Amino acid sequence: AAGYALLSGDPHLGLSLPSTWYEVHLVAEGEFDVYGVIFPSAPMPAIGFNRDVAWSFTNTGADVIDYYAEELDDPEHPTRYRVDGVWRALESRVEEYRGRGGKLLEIDTLYFTHRGPIINEGDQRLSMRWTVLESRSESAALAGLARAVSVEDWLKIMEPFAAPAQNGVVADRAGSIAIRSTGFFPLQPEGTGLRIRDGMTSASDWPGFWPLERYPLALSPAQGYLASANQQPIDPEENPEYLGADWVSPWRAIRINQLLAADSAVTVDDMRRFQTDPGNARADHFVPYFIEAAERARKEGSLSQAAIEASHLLAEWDRRYTKKNERAVLFEYAMTELSRRTWDELRVELDGVGASPIPSSAMLAELLTQPNNTWWDDRGTDEVEDRDAILMASLSAAYERAIAEHGEPMNGGWRWDRIRHANINHILGLEPLALLSIPVQGGPGNLNPSSGRGTHGASWRMVVELGAEVRAWTIYPGGQSGNPVSALYADRIEKWSNGELDAALFPRRPADLDPSRVLSTFTFMPEGGG
Repeated sequence: AAGYALLSGDPHLGLSLPSTWYEVHLVAEGEFDVYGVIFPSAPMPAIGFNRDVAWSFTNTGADVIDYYAEELDDPEHPTRYRVDGVWRALESRVEEYRGRGGKLLEIDTLYFTHRGPIINEGDQRLSMRWTVLESRSESAALAGLARAVSVEDWLKIMEPFAAPAQNGVVADRAGSIAIRSTGFFPLQPEGTGLRIRDGMTSASDWPGFWPLERYPLALSPAQGYLASANQQPIDPEENPEYLGADWVSPWRAIRINQLLAADSAVTVDDMRRFQTDPGNARADHFVPYFIEAAERARKEGSLSQAAIEASHLLAEWDRRYTKKNERAVLFEYAMTELSRRTWDELRVELDGVGASPIPSSAMLAELLTQPNNTWWDDRGTDEVEDRDAILMASLSAAYERAIAEHGEPMNGGWRWDRIRHANINHILGLEPLALLSIPVQGGPGNLNPSSGRGTHGASWRMVVELGAEVRAWTIYPGGQSGNPVSALYADRIEKWSNGELDAALFPRRPADLDPSRVLSTFTFMPEGGG
């Protein structure tokens, strides 16, 4: 709205106290003037802004790890492994694990092939190649971002960044914006990396990595905006090349595009509100199917009383995950039942390690377009169920569960803020130092996704306006102090829960700070510096 580029970022990570992040403004005169959040002990902000550029990241979800079944000369105490009929020497490293006071707790020996470390998987010995384990220049790239002066400069600085693979979003004061999936993406010798590879042949090894020009990239598109929410970064119909296979469902990305496409004059406050927007593309897609199936069953006279009540309640809902809404719980229970009943053939125990993985809600959405697909049939009954039968059975079961767990729908027990919360545990698992049951606006598929246990969410929120003077607003769920008795241990959590942001203090000189905001000043001197 003000004619400047805006950048909003809110990476979703595990929530903890002390926080994952530490907020800083770092200045080295003539070198850099940068603001953002660092991982404690890291030298430079991973996400942030300077006087010209702002940036943030999301995970790509790309497949950057492979496993190789190795032949060892001795499974228990190996010294060699066989490749192309030739025995190669294993590398080994002895590691000591020590506890309090340096007490030796355990000794372990790690073994490595040219691909990476060996792990035991039942009777198999697998080596693992993972880009994260291959040392490159990530720290140097992140340090260079502090000095970036434009989007093009930022993209150039990030070229050597190898891991973890990230979608980088960036904007500058000239109005340019970009997104690029950045990292070292393996070239797969067999097209995809979905199977354990044969370690006894070098033909299984990665022949190299994608060249930079093939990285997914969008630069200042005509639509005027870009969105990153861990969605699949390339359209397989346009580019079938394998980048990965386990993509996050696109609901958040769809919602961001809906919000940005609807308004060509977005304000800073709009961007802030979008971060906790209660609208939900997932609910918008699935709820009509439940209601329409109920209407067809009603006309046929086959609708149960529970399904009648449930369909009426869902029809009342505006599909917004506000704290006060009393229908999201019914929909979430219905989705749980729908997944369980649809993929019943896949829910088997795998060697005692839990149920097999099931398709995502995006696959379920695709299946909805095929009402007589055989996957709808419940193999545990004598009947042949279709889509509508499973939708109605799911809705009835959801209604009965909601009443059993939360009482009648009009008695207040279905309020979302009484059911779904953020839970921020202490990083060492010390329960008295945790903050639990924090009400949040959002849920599965929302821009503020609330996980089932509530331990995952927006670890940092930032909105930057790249005008003549760069301005920013920030918050994170914690505080600047790791000391539980400090007033700054968790002072930002209430604002974070309410979707509020604080104006970032980004002075050009220390003298520009309001003296009342300065708690202390440290002077660091080189040893022997006087």
